[in-house]
Amino acid sequence: MDVTKYDHSARGKNAPLYEYYAKKIKDETGVVSGRCLDAGCGGGYLGLALAGITDLEFTFLDVSPEMLEKADAHIVEDGLENRAQTLHADVHKIPLPDECMDLVISRGSIPFWKDPGKALSEIYRLLAPNGKAFVGGGRGTPEMRRQFERNMKKDGFSGPAGKRRRPGGPDDPWQILKRRDFNQILKDVGIPRFSAPIESDGRWIRLWK
Repeated sequence: MDVTKYDHSARGKNAPLYEYYAKKIKDETGVVSGRCLDAGCGGGYLGLALAGITDLEFTFLDVSPEMLEKADAHIVEDGLENRAQTLHADVHKIPLPDECMDLVISRGSIPFWKDPGKALSEIYRLLAPNGKAFVGGGRGTPEMRRQFERNMKKDGFSGPAGKRRRPGGPDDPWQILKRRDFNQILKDVGIPRFSAPIESDGRWIRLWK
């Protein structure tokens, strides 16, 4: 993937998508202060949008050094140096202590996790008492989704092995999210409190302590 081109789109014409989900997370969780982890953050787009409407302090985690370089730059651009840091790590083995986060968020990363059960267990481990997680993917309202897909097609983003990823095709992350039985996955790894519905604006897994 062309990281620079993707970053330009995410910070530009696709920015309303992240603003939409940041508001959804704030309104639903009510978590507006404390510590937040943006897991599989890419360039930090969701966390940065949430930082703009909360007092949370952020850790942006990703396995891609290139994406974290973008996140570092955006932290400076948004004046968040005193509230945010980046962490190069794999979501399947997060080098952070138990119960250190009040909120964990992630958008668009979970379809690419090799073992989503293990990763979700790690996220649950990090939640402080009364902590919440909001993890999944989506492309906003139907109108926003159509615009997002037009943007992606226009920009020619590729799927696996250099093939163009067709919205709605088998390698579309949204289709992967819909196919996986997250209710069973979460039960199998012993997470006691969760919901994983398919909604009009995506699929969002909620965990809470």
